[in-house]
Amino acid sequence: MRSKLWMAGALLSLAVALPSSAADSGSASAPVPGVLHSTVVCRGAQNVPVTVDAEQALPMHLVAQLNCGDVVVLLSDLEGYTVNVRTAEGKTGYIARMYLGAAAPAPAKPIPASPTVEAADKSNGIARWQLGAPGTDHFYNGRAMVESLTANGITVQVSLQDTGWKLRATVAIANASGAEVHYNPSNFTLDELTPRLRPLRYQNPEDLGKTRTHLVYATTASAVAPASAVYTDAAPQTRRVIVSAPNFLAEQSLPDRASALFEGTLGPHEKSAGSVWFERDRNSQQLNLRIFVGNQIFEFPLSFPQHN
Repeated sequence: MRSKLWMAGALLSLAVALPSSAADSGSASAPVPGVLHSTVVCRGAQNVPVTVDAEQALPMHLVAQLNCGDVVVLLSDLEGYTVNVRTAEGKTGYIARMYLGAAAPAPAKPIPASPTVEAADKSNGIARWQLGAPGTDHFYNGRAMVESLTANGITVQVSLQDTGWKLRATVAIANASGAEVHYNPSNFTLDELTPRLRPLRYQNPEDLGKTRTHLVYATTASAVAPASAVYTDAAPQTRRVIVSAPNFLAEQSLPDRASALFEGTLGPHEKSAGSVWFERDRNSQQLNLRIFVGNQIFEFPLSFPQHN
């Protein structure tokens, strides 16, 4: 009889000692499938004590104070007044049984819901336009090619023209994300990749307005998508691009109607469009335009065709 009691006590000690070691390391243990969890029920108390001893003798030696709704792991239950538990922070101790809800296995890790439209090559908050990729379209607005990119409910459309004096990016932003988003054109960037690597500086439209001439609007060339921006995938797919995005740049189609895009905030179902000017390099070939909207970056590869 004594040997049976000794073995039961040893097993119980082992069950308690192993989680305690994890708690001493200062890191919470990851949920284990099949491990029983329970939710703290306060029953009128402001918070629930977790103590070192199972008897919860006075004065109490506290390990933690739990709030209503906190989840704990059940380590052992001798069907007494208290139950041995581990908190979400990895601390182990005893909690009165009356403060625990029904035990249940740990819930399976939920699969995050996919956004309605995902852009290709989207990582670290950057969505990059690629011809034929999900969330991307291209179409012509007059003679200018427009690249359209949708990610997380926000659509950004751009076209780039060389006016012979400045580079003019015509930009439209449409918000269908369900939350407000902020943008500031002065933070947009245009980088020349070839023939040399350098940034093309943003031009303040108010300064341009002081010396406004037909050069601001005259267009000598429009940028197109470079060959490197074609989306490829291991899975078989069609190369035909199905244009589904509405043309938010339609109101910006005529140069003499072009107006500057200024800093603003878009609520749900709101949109804005306008022109953003950048420094010009007459030899620019490959460029990269970045549009910052909220906490996302929309990246557009662009190319000016070279004529012999």
